[in-house]
Amino acid sequence: MSTSKVAIVTGANKGLGFAIAKLLCEKYEGQVYLTSRDNQRGIKAYEELRKVGLNPLYHQLDITDNESIKAFVKTIKDNNEEVDILINNAGILFIKSPEPKVYQAEQTIFVNFVSLTNFTEAILPFMRKSAKIVNVTSSSGHLSRIPSKEIKEQFSSEELTLEELKSLTNSYVEDVKKGQDIDKGWGDSPYVISKVAVNAYTFLLHRRLSSKGIIVNCVHPGYVKSDMTFGAGTLSPSDAASVPVSLALEATFGGRYVWHNGQDVPWNGEDPRKYIDGKKV
Repeated sequence: MSTSKVAIVTGANKGLGFAIAKLLCEKYEGQVYLTSRDNQRGIKAYEELRKVGLNPLYHQLDITDNESIKAFVKTIKDNNEEVDILINNAGILFIKSPEPKVYQAEQTIFVNFVSLTNFTEAILPFMRKSAKIVNVTSSSGHLSRIPSKEIKEQFSSEELTLEELKSLTNSYVEDVKKGQDIDKGWGDSPYVISKVAVNAYTFLLHRRLSSKGIIVNCVHPGYVKSDMTFGAGTLSPSDAASVPVSLALEATFGGRYVWHNGQDVPWNGEDPRKYIDGKKV
C-alpha cells in the first residue's frame, strides 16, 4: 500500500492556527489535518474552509489528553500516512487572570511545553525523513526574558536532553509553589518559561533529528490579534501565518529562532524587540 503525505496543525479551529491551516491548504500539495481540542468548533472551522473551496481533513486532537493523542496517531498509522509537516500551534496564555500563580504556572507549562513535547514525540515515528517541524513560540521565548544567567545556561546547553529539560521546568513549578521563583531568577512570567522551554526543545530536537533530514525551527509570529490576547495585537492571523507556513514549506535550515519578519535571531543575545520591533524593554 502506498503512503500519502500529510501536514498537521494543532489548535487550528480559530485565530493563527486556523489561518495557518487555511494557507497550507492553499499552498501545500498534500493533505492538511486541521485539528482542535473541541470537536464542534473544529468541525465548524473545517466547514468554513470547505465553503471557500479548500479540502482539509479534520480530526479531534487534544494534546493535553494522552488518549486523544493515541487516537490521532492510530488514524495516521491506519491510513498509512507519513507526516511531512507538523506545526505545533496549540497553547494557552493567562492575561490578568484571577487564578493563583501556582495554577497558572502548572497549566501553562503543561499545555505549552509538556503537552507539545508529548504529542511531538508520539508522532515522530510517522514522520518522513525530509519532514519539517515548526513550533509556534513567542517573543517571550527569548532567553533575555530570564534574569538568571545560570538558568539561561541550563536552557541553552547543547548537551541538554528532553528529560533534563522537563526536570528544569518541573523545578520552576516547584519554585513557584514555594514562592521562590522571583528570588531564584526565573522572572515573573509562567508564559516566558513555557516558551523558553519550547525553544530549547526545538533546538535539542533538531540536534536529534538532523541526521534524518528532519528540519525543526521555532517562530515568533508577532503580536497577533486573537481571543488569547482579547483582540489586542498588531497583526491579523492571516498576516501572521505567512512566516510559519513559509518555514514549513521552504526552510532549508533548522535549529533556528525566526522572528515575525522572517529574520533569524540569536536566542541568547540582545532582546530582538529592541532592534527589530523598536520597543523599549
